[in-house]
Amino acid sequence: MRMVRKVGLLVVVGVLSLAVQAGESPAHAMSAGDCWTKAMNAGDVDAVAACYLPDAVMWFPGGGMVKGREAIRKGYADYFAAYTIKDASLDDMGHVDAGAAKTTWGTFKIVMVSKADGKPVTERGRFTDVSRKVHGHWLYAVDHASDDPAPATN
Repeated sequence: MRMVRKVGLLVVVGVLSLAVQAGESPAHAMSAGDCWTKAMNAGDVDAVAACYLPDAVMWFPGGGMVKGREAIRKGYADYFAAYTIKDASLDDMGHVDAGAAKTTWGTFKIVMVSKADGKPVTERGRFTDVSRKVHGHWLYAVDHASDDPAPATN
């Protein structure tokens, strides 16, 4: 009985050690939103695209739907060609976890500089996304972002 406990303890220690080496706890992998924020702030279009499943669907703010990681990458490449990202952030207002799937909603803010005229631009909006955990990584399956509506005028 003692030997079984020691082996069990060694297995648990080994799993925890591997998780620490990988930079995450066994119960918490980096979210798709964390992946996106890190990649956006690095200005790395390939890293942003890597946050999406190969068959992901996305609605860019003010644009139509695009499908597939390559189409999403192209949309971000056009974005990075027009702007230098200074700070991108997500404010997670809520989420529902369902095992290997998660739905998240909240707001976003992107502070950037136009490459055309050097003027600062701040984009604010809201998002709803669905991500799936695949091989230990959370990736966007659906990403729907929209700009905040213009203030109402009376």
